[in-house]
Amino acid sequence: MYQKLCFKRNLIMKANYDLISQQWAEIRKELPTPDKVLFNEFIHCLPLNARLLDLGCGTGVPIDQLMLKHGYQVLGVDCSEKLLEVARDLLPEAHFVQAELETYDIESSYQGIIMWDCLFHIPREHHEPILSKVYRALEMGGVAIISSGGSEQNIPAFTGTMFDVEFYYDAYPVDDLVNLCKKIGFSILKQKLVNKPDGIRDKGRLGLLLIKE
Repeated sequence: MYQKLCFKRNLIMKANYDLISQQWAEIRKELPTPDKVLFNEFIHCLPLNARLLDLGCGTGVPIDQLMLKHGYQVLGVDCSEKLLEVARDLLPEAHFVQAELETYDIESSYQGIIMWDCLFHIPREHHEPILSKVYRALEMGGVAIISSGGSEQNIPAFTGTMFDVEFYYDAYPVDDLVNLCKKIGFSILKQKLVNKPDGIRDKGRLGLLLIKE
């Protein structure tokens, strides 16, 4: 029963991102300044010609676009085929795969893994298995950059709207996620609220820069 519910949620999420793919592509052209600062630190941790995996890549803009400009090799994974159609058109030098993050098998090793603004669309009970996959797929000394909810409180899963389309959100409180990452084996290089909760609709976003040592 639970697997059926997860499958249904994934289908809805995929369909909903398919519905807003063009609007998303139009507004998602640059990272907010706090995000840029953290991504610059991520880039400084990477070797030349690094192999990168972007989980929940969307259209690939602006993140994969930025990584390609630095000469990195990029594989992007997303559940929305419509977003990936845009990505393949805009960034033909990258590779893109349609898959659900909960079930995607990471078959290669990477020097950097990106999971930005996607983990909070997945029920939190899947966060540890996904982050564990990320840890295993990183080479020793590899770095991961992830974002999740920015609330210190334990907020139940909820839905919100974007372009009048409903989306699912769930995230651990900040300290719980940090402790989970440490439990998996990551060391925390940087922890930053890239935007703070407003106490109303916006639950905030946490950015983490992680390393496998």
